[in-house]
Amino acid sequence: MFRRSRVLALSCAALLLSACGSESAPPASDPPADAVLLGRLFDARAGTVIGRGVVVIAGERVHCAGERTSCTWDAAAPEHDYGDALLLPGLIDLHVHARPHFIGAFVPAGVTTVRDAGNTLDMLAELRATAGAPRLFATGPLLDGPVSVLTPEGPAPFDADALGTQPAITLSSPADADIVVDALAAGAVDWIKLYEQLPPDIFDAATQAAARHGLPVMSDLGTVLTRGLSGAHVDARQAAASGVRTLEHLGGAALAYSRLGGDPNAATLDPALLDVIVADLAKSGVAVVPTTANSAQFASPDSLARDDLPGADRMAADFAGYWSYLSGVVDDPRVQARVRSDQRLMQALLPRLLAADVRIGAGSDLPAAPFMLPGPALHQELDALVRAGLTPVQALQAATHVAADILDQAALGRLEAGARADVLVVSGDPLSDIRATRTVQAVWTSGAPVDLAQAWNAVDAALQTAREAQAAEAAES
Repeated sequence: MFRRSRVLALSCAALLLSACGSESAPPASDPPADAVLLGRLFDARAGTVIGRGVVVIAGERVHCAGERTSCTWDAAAPEHDYGDALLLPGLIDLHVHARPHFIGAFVPAGVTTVRDAGNTLDMLAELRATAGAPRLFATGPLLDGPVSVLTPEGPAPFDADALGTQPAITLSSPADADIVVDALAAGAVDWIKLYEQLPPDIFDAATQAAARHGLPVMSDLGTVLTRGLSGAHVDARQAAASGVRTLEHLGGAALAYSRLGGDPNAATLDPALLDVIVADLAKSGVAVVPTTANSAQFASPDSLARDDLPGADRMAADFAGYWSYLSGVVDDPRVQARVRSDQRLMQALLPRLLAADVRIGAGSDLPAAPFMLPGPALHQELDALVRAGLTPVQALQAATHVAADILDQAALGRLEAGARADVLVVSGDPLSDIRATRTVQAVWTSGAPVDLAQAWNAVDAALQTAREAQAAEAAES
C-alpha cells in the first residue's frame, strides 16, 4: 500500500518533451496498408455505429475508416477480424495527476491519451520517458495566490534555477504572471493551470500571458467541498469571461451561484440563477470537465463498480490503504454536507450545460478520490457521466472527439482518414451499457498493436518497485 505522500506528491522535474504539441491530421495518401481492423465501428462525431466497419492503418495513421465497401486495401495486408466487437477511438482522460508507478496502466485499459493537470516538469519528463506511457499533454506546476493549500509552508515564488522541481508557483502580482507564464512556455508546457486563490487581476494577467503564447488555460476554482466558498476569488463566470478553456470539477460554480444571491448549500436550487450561470458559460465557449466520478465517490465511497475494470485484480490492493484514508476523511458529517451541496449543483448544472451545447469532457482526476483505479478510472468516469444524465453516446464522445476538440488535437479522438491510429476494441455494446468499455479486447496506439499481457506485467513490475522503495524508506525512518 502506498502512503498518501507517495501517491499525491507533486514533485520531480526536467523540461517537457515537445512531441506532444498540437497535431493536425495530414491529408490521406495511398501507402500500402500495414493493418486492417474489422468489426463494428463507432463514428465518434456522428455518435453512430457502422455495423460492417473497417479501419485501414498505414504507418501511424488511419488511411481509411468507415463502411467496408467505402475502403480499399491490398489483399496482402494483415487483417484482424474482431467479429462483433466495437472499434472505438482510443480514449482520452482530460484530468490526471500521473505517477510513474501507475502511468503504464492507462494504455492497456484503452486510455491512449491523458492530460496531466498538475505536476513538476521533472516528473513529467520521467513519465514521458516511461515505456508504455500514454500520449501526454500537461500543465506543469500549478499557479496560485500567496495564501494557497498548495504551499502550506508559505508562498513559493518562481525560481528559475529550480523550475523543474516546483509543483506549484505563487503569483503575487500581474507582473509575476507574465514572468512565470513566459518561463513555462519556454519549458514547452501544453497548458497553463490556474488554481483557486488567485486574485482577479493576477488571474486575468495569467490568462492574457498564456494567450500571447498560444497556450490554453484550465482552472480549478474550488467547490463547496474544497475552498470554493472560503478562499476563492474568481468564480466560474469570471473565469469563462477571462478566456479559460476548461473549468475543472465545475469549479467556481458554487461561488458564482452565491454571488448571484443563491445559497449553494440549500436543499433546493434556484433555476433562474443556474440558467444565468449556464448562459454565461455557453456564451464564452468554455468547456467543462466535471470529474463526475470524483464527486460521486466522495458522496458515496465505492459506489462506482471497479471489480470489472481492466487491471483491477492487479492494482486494487496497492491502493486500498490510500482509499481507506480518503473514505475516512469524508465520514465527517460536515464534509458530507459539503459533498451533498456539490452533488446537487452537479446534477442541476450538467443537464443545463448539455442543453446549452457547452462541451463536456471526460476526466477522472486520478488519484484524488477514493476507489478510483489508476489507469482505467476513466471507465468509472464514463459510468458516472451516464448516471448524471448523459447518454452513453454523449459519454463516449466526452472521452473521444469532444475531448480531442478541447485539446485542439484534430488527429485524436476519431477514427477517420488522417487521424492517429489509436484504437480501442471492446466486446459488448457500450452504447446500450456504458460499462462495456471495460471489456478490452485489443488496443492499438499510433498504428501498433499493444501486447496487453506484457503491458500489465510491466504495471506489476512498476508497482513492485514502488512497494520496495516504500519499504526501504520506511526502514530508514
